[in-house]
Amino acid sequence: MSRVRALAGLVVLAMTGLLIMPTAALAATQLKASITCDAETGAVTTSTSGTLLAVGTPPTRVTVEFQRAGGSRVSATASESLPLMAQPFTTTATTTTSGDITATGYTGTFSPATSLFYQEKLIVRFKNASTGAFYTTREATCNVDQRTTVSLSCDPVAGTVTATVTGVNGLAGGPYGAGRAVRIGYRFAQISQSTKDDPRFRSEFLGSGWNFERRLTRAADGTWSDAGYVHTITSNPYYYAEELTVGIFDAYGAVAGWGTASCTLYDGSVTPAA
Repeated sequence: MSRVRALAGLVVLAMTGLLIMPTAALAATQLKASITCDAETGAVTTSTSGTLLAVGTPPTRVTVEFQRAGGSRVSATASESLPLMAQPFTTTATTTTSGDITATGYTGTFSPATSLFYQEKLIVRFKNASTGAFYTTREATCNVDQRTTVSLSCDPVAGTVTATVTGVNGLAGGPYGAGRAVRIGYRFAQISQSTKDDPRFRSEFLGSGWNFERRLTRAADGTWSDAGYVHTITSNPYYYAEELTVGIFDAYGAVAGWGTASCTLYDGSVTPAA
């Protein structure tokens, strides 16, 4: 059963874990945490920016805590989990009259030469620097994957969106299955607009779960492929696009691979090539 609620002029339709909302609402400045893992240099950088306080709030000093919240690393012979950072990296920033805040967090390194897969998770906490009052948290994750290739193909003639995933070195990692690709999860977002004058909507699965999961079948040399899905769009919308996130898991449920892809099936504002 669906439920419709009006929130400050925004209509949100929630159906069994599916979130559908106008993308205009998403276009507002959002408070985000950011973490970047450079696949060439191995540099890890963290930061945050966006609107923290209401517009018109006097400039306020805010304590911003950056902390590594875990992650994983897979090499050709081993898999390991990254521990929680013992103490957060703490800095202080002052909000603007628009309520915006910008801060730079910790830096780090990893070895891109030996890391077939590297993932680092970040959590950022915001507190009032004078009173210690807690405001909110934001999270982000970076991934560097040398094993997984994710493809999302849009065919406007057939009206289809096709997802495929391939991998190599599926036998990498520990001898008991740690780091070895055995299961795959798919999560996708659909962005649609019926006509030129209609709002654009984004629908996606709520939370951090997956639309669906299944086991992977590896060849003897460790390579594998998975035919993810085919979505057929028959309504001929003005605009339609998809964004895909794929997670690869080992026998113990640890993340051992990651990939993203996106494509646009229809865009009425673009003149087709002759």
